[in-house]
Amino acid sequence: MALSSRLRLRLLAVLATCLFILSTLASLAYVVSNAIGSMALSADQMDDARALTATTGALSALKKQLGATVRDNAYWDDAYKSLNGDGAAEWATENWGATTEDYPLYDTALVINPDGSSLIAYHKGVSISDSDVDRFLLGNLGDVVAAARRSGITAENLSVGFVKTSSGVALIGAAAVQPSQEDATFDIRKAKVLVYSKQLTSSVVAEIAETFSIEGLLLTEAPGEPSILHADIVDIKGRKIASMTWPPIHPGTASYHRVRPAFLLSALVLLVLLGAVAACGFVVFRVLRNGERVANHKAKHDALTGLLNRAGCLERLEMALSIRSKSPATLHILDLDGFKPVNDAWGHLVGDRLIQDVADRLVASLPSTASVARLGGDEFAVIGDAPMLETDPSSLADFILAALKPPFNIDGRIIEIGGSVGSAQAEAGVTDSVELLRRADLALYRAKDLGRGVAVGFEPSLDEDAGRNSELEQELRHGIANKEIRVVFQPLVDASTREVTGVEALARWTSPTRGPVSPEIFIRVAEKAGLIDQLGFQVLRLAILEGVRWPGIGVAVNVSPLQLRNPDFCRQVRDILAKSGFDPARLTIEVTESALISNPDQAKRAFNGLREAAVKIALDDFGCGYASIGTLREFGFDSMKVDRSLVIGLHQDNNGGAILQATVALANALHLPVTAEGIETEEQATAVRLCGCDKLQGFLFSKPVTADEITAKYFAHLLVRSA
Repeated sequence: MALSSRLRLRLLAVLATCLFILSTLASLAYVVSNAIGSMALSADQMDDARALTATTGALSALKKQLGATVRDNAYWDDAYKSLNGDGAAEWATENWGATTEDYPLYDTALVINPDGSSLIAYHKGVSISDSDVDRFLLGNLGDVVAAARRSGITAENLSVGFVKTSSGVALIGAAAVQPSQEDATFDIRKAKVLVYSKQLTSSVVAEIAETFSIEGLLLTEAPGEPSILHADIVDIKGRKIASMTWPPIHPGTASYHRVRPAFLLSALVLLVLLGAVAACGFVVFRVLRNGERVANHKAKHDALTGLLNRAGCLERLEMALSIRSKSPATLHILDLDGFKPVNDAWGHLVGDRLIQDVADRLVASLPSTASVARLGGDEFAVIGDAPMLETDPSSLADFILAALKPPFNIDGRIIEIGGSVGSAQAEAGVTDSVELLRRADLALYRAKDLGRGVAVGFEPSLDEDAGRNSELEQELRHGIANKEIRVVFQPLVDASTREVTGVEALARWTSPTRGPVSPEIFIRVAEKAGLIDQLGFQVLRLAILEGVRWPGIGVAVNVSPLQLRNPDFCRQVRDILAKSGFDPARLTIEVTESALISNPDQAKRAFNGLREAAVKIALDDFGCGYASIGTLREFGFDSMKVDRSLVIGLHQDNNGGAILQATVALANALHLPVTAEGIETEEQATAVRLCGCDKLQGFLFSKPVTADEITAKYFAHLLVRSA
């Protein structure tokens, strides 16, 4: 009995131990199973949240991208002038309509007149009627146009949204075509409206899915199954019109089902399975984190250079501003000088390589604590702080300019390029990155005005200057409208006979509030404000009307390089000549070298049109820039003016006479008559005549005077003869 009792006790102990082990293993398996299930669910939810964030971010990015495209094309001085002049439809078709055929950012372009009709309407490169537009947009165009014309709309809050179309869903944006600068005469209610639309085709959706790693992404208009994830697409009135849907991947659940059978096989491998589950969970979590990190990196970095983009730059700047430090953050904006000619000469592939090399050079040359970003195009930003530059924060700008000095070697092409830098330093109370960016932009504008390779730091006076320039621009706009611009004349004298053979017309403006304003100032303001066409043609018209009084006397008029970009320039010159009855052969258009450098193809087209009208073309200020014998041959000028610096150099430089004589000999070899300007003494007049100059101009003969004064002094006999 005692043995049996002891045996039963042992059996009970063994049974209890087994039950304990089994219950412990079962409990452990249950706890582990629930833990794995919870991990899988969390992983699924994280993946769903990532996909939803990526999808909504992609839709927002599409809207911002189209909004930026609409803004760049609608807030455009040339577009505003062209759409309000002759040939508006042709201009709009060439610049906007034709590009819809294969342009990645939009496939539909409309220009809507104030009466609601279409000036142009193009869809995928094909012109469509107003009725086609209405059918395509399902009557939504009116709402879009009305939103673009509403009061208070600015370049920063354009009307961009989604609409339902006959082909599905499209992203649409609209803005009134207007000057880039504020214009008091502009009425948005009567303005033409530029509308861009991009159909959300399957290829667009597929590109979003690939870019943001969203498998199975589809655009659907009908409600999907409850198990399908979705992001709603609403139109400009807030109504749901479609959804972006995608199936949940459930990476955590898939991992859980793969490892669960192993737990049921044997309790002996429980610890091994737990380790495998932990490893699997870690892998899933890491994959999700890496996916999120990749998507975040793409959203805040430039695809071409790998640098921070504008969004990433502003975020980094906000971070720098939020840190309490004795050394305030600084922002430097770099704009490359001469990048466009590189693109024009060697194409965009070389231009992209150059942008990449500039980015690499900046990163390698600047202090490691500096953050480099590409804001877009050929514009970069550098964020720094004073500890990296203990003496002078502006020296970082010197680092930036110095980094660009060595030439770039791109596939054997040696390219030299410079830059202009605008800098702004955060002051007490400045915690807004946008404000710091605005200040750096103002400084950059001033640097560009001062010439190439210049760095300028922001000063409060720049804000004041911007305000004064805006006031001067408005006064000039008012002055042009009220015909306050007048013309004075300076005679052109034959070097041998001293007879007056022509005159040069010069613009003058006396502001009612400022008094006389230098032409160097108001002409530059007109060029920046988009007023140069109005100013230039007003001067040309006045000069020709006065020149009619002087039979046989030539009239020379200066033309800004920006005027040559106007496709109607030659036609308007011909119209002015025809209305006045002025002989075109007596008119000479004077241009400087900058007109040839900025856009040689446009200059050639303009010159050909002027020559067809029998108008002569003269190269002004030769000798102060880079024009060469090749330039003179290529553009075929009728005459040339040597810069007054060569005349002054006759007595200031031992080689001055030789330089002038060589310049004149070059012109004579090309059979170009030469005019020397800036003649103030008889000694200068004799010297330039002996060097071979044909005509003289300067204060020796007359300062610029009114038409009546020059008539009384030189042309009274012409009036008697004509009478």
